[in-house]
Amino acid sequence: MQGSGFRWLTTVRRHMALLALTGGLCACAGMHESPDYERHRYSQLVTPFDRSDVVYIDMQFDPKYPDGDPAAEQIRMEWIAVWLETRKMCGDGFEVEKRRPFDMMEHNPARYDIRYEVKCKTAAGG
Repeated sequence: MQGSGFRWLTTVRRHMALLALTGGLCACAGMHESPDYERHRYSQLVTPFDRSDVVYIDMQFDPKYPDGDPAAEQIRMEWIAVWLETRKMCGDGFEVEKRRPFDMMEHNPARYDIRYEVKCKTAAGG
């Protein structure tokens, strides 16, 4: 009798482990399809130490978001807006002052492809 109870307990544990694993995999699949996941995967906001008038948004190109594609560029502009909104920056809007590729000798350990220099607008119009 004691042996059959132990087998039952082992079977229950196996089922619980299987359910936990399946649930975890399903949650991960949904997470990777979210806009925030894509924004975090392909971009970052950087506050430069040597300038207080701009922030940098660094981006990676991807076959899903290639350089030169107007739809991909529109998504990148949306990511900039979400980064700034999330950080509670640029309440009066922003403008991209410069869009440039990284220089070969520039510090870029994450290997981003392009940097946007973004300046906040002020309520006075600038």
